[in-house]
Amino acid sequence: MDNILPKIHGIEHRCRVVCPLEGEQDVVSFLVGTQSMKSDNAVHLYELDEEYGELGDISYPHPEGEIWHIASSPSTRDLISTCHSHVADQVNLVSGATVWRLAGSKEEPQLERISGLDAHEGSPVRATEWGPEGCEGQLCSLGDSSLIRWDVEDGVREHSKCDLPKRSAPSALRWNPHSSGNQVGVASDTHIRLHDLRTMKCVTVLDSVHSHNVRDLDFNPNRQYYMATCGDDCTTKFWDCRSCTEPLMTITNHSHWVWKVRYNLRDQLVLTAGSDGKVVLLNVPTLASESLAPDDEEDEEEREVKDPLKEGVLEEYDKHEDSVYSVAWSTVDPWLFASLSHDGRLVLNRVSKDIKFNIIL
Repeated sequence: MDNILPKIHGIEHRCRVVCPLEGEQDVVSFLVGTQSMKSDNAVHLYELDEEYGELGDISYPHPEGEIWHIASSPSTRDLISTCHSHVADQVNLVSGATVWRLAGSKEEPQLERISGLDAHEGSPVRATEWGPEGCEGQLCSLGDSSLIRWDVEDGVREHSKCDLPKRSAPSALRWNPHSSGNQVGVASDTHIRLHDLRTMKCVTVLDSVHSHNVRDLDFNPNRQYYMATCGDDCTTKFWDCRSCTEPLMTITNHSHWVWKVRYNLRDQLVLTAGSDGKVVLLNVPTLASESLAPDDEEDEEEREVKDPLKEGVLEEYDKHEDSVYSVAWSTVDPWLFASLSHDGRLVLNRVSKDIKFNIIL
């Protein structure tokens, strides 16, 4: 497997978003959405053949234009959602979001439209998020002026809605896997707002998280209350949501805007992507869940012999020549990830053996 990676694949159109096909349990699979104003757009499903090192591509025509965000259901393999825009009548920009089913065959793939997410009153939909374990059949969508929770168990219907502050500029949405799935985080301007989905009210505000716009956030999958953010100040910051006055750690890991931050299931590893063309692997063991585990004497002796990984930047991946807007971990192989740059270059890579074995042994 290691000898076939990194795997570099060129897409003919500009692209902005990649995400894992979360409902797939056996094959390393990623979804990519294209952005072309002149040509037809598509959702590409890439599947990695680990035996032969080939990357299969199934292209689903996307009739709603450019794709700005894409997400997949973790409980139903063939359900996805896209945020999109197109120009109507040569002058009017039409934005929206749609829930689709991956349908058809490999020879004739098609997106079956399930429903549009049309309750945002004409404002652009910035992101959608599918509910984590325990919240199957639920979806959230983020517009410029509202946050909406949807039921998608049997069709798609609006469950509840809340208005966002006026003159805010929402940029990212993430569902907290803790708190019984009742909380989402919204990045807006330089702030993070945590919303309770039971009441649809904001319960926590982190002000001035970054000195410039916040581009993304992610919740630690194993340690409750812990969160990572990134932004236009070239930094990635780590927070305890119970005490929001100062970050737990700040790492300046890019020379330009940081667009994406993603925790690994091994939560000491964090990936970031930036418009400096780099993907960076961070190591934050002092903030990870394993740092809480009690140590016995045998473990302590092993730890003295093993050379610990340095905290901060572990590796930089420079296989891109344009801004890297998106990066995602595989849900099948936790050591493998995909990154996507604006010029349509998709790169599949994996954490090196030295780092992997240092962590698991």
